[in-house]
Amino acid sequence: MADAGCQCVYVVDSAGALLPDDTRARVAALVAELGQDAQTGLHGHQNLCLGVANSLVAYQEGARQIDGTLCALGAGAGNSPTEVLAAVFAKMGVRTGLHVPALLDAAAEVALPFIPRLPWAERNAIVQGYAGVYSSFLRHAERAEERYGVPAHEILREVGAAGYVGGQEDMIIDIAVRLSSYEGSKLRLS
Repeated sequence: MADAGCQCVYVVDSAGALLPDDTRARVAALVAELGQDAQTGLHGHQNLCLGVANSLVAYQEGARQIDGTLCALGAGAGNSPTEVLAAVFAKMGVRTGLHVPALLDAAAEVALPFIPRLPWAERNAIVQGYAGVYSSFLRHAERAEERYGVPAHEILREVGAAGYVGGQEDMIIDIAVRLSSYEGSKLRLS
């Protein structure tokens, strides 16, 4: 990517599955590989509530682009919340150019009123992080639960076991149908 002119290459944890040591290893390897050719960044999710911690570790290892969104707005349990990142980096003495009180105001007074569903670490989102499932799969699994009567967390576990990646959301229906048939056959046998 850097050879093609990319100015920043990201470690992306869109499943919210990385532990801090995993993040540390990936970011350190990327920083070492890129050298001065490009910056390193991190895109973290909160599925295991480690997006902020992973962002701190990434910064310590040399990442200089850290993604965040107000109120953690994002798929699954959400992205690393910008207002929290800014507060933590400020406490660490890291100059970000962000004004913590203004971000807190923007999160509470501007973003929050427009968010129909706050991202949070509930069972389905935690299962995503635990099983390493791409965060955009959550809404698809919830719709499949409504349609096929199979709990979304069971669908997400199967998605993780199958190793599906972003772009394969349509495969969720196959899993839901299979699980629905399995549950139906168990009921008929009992």
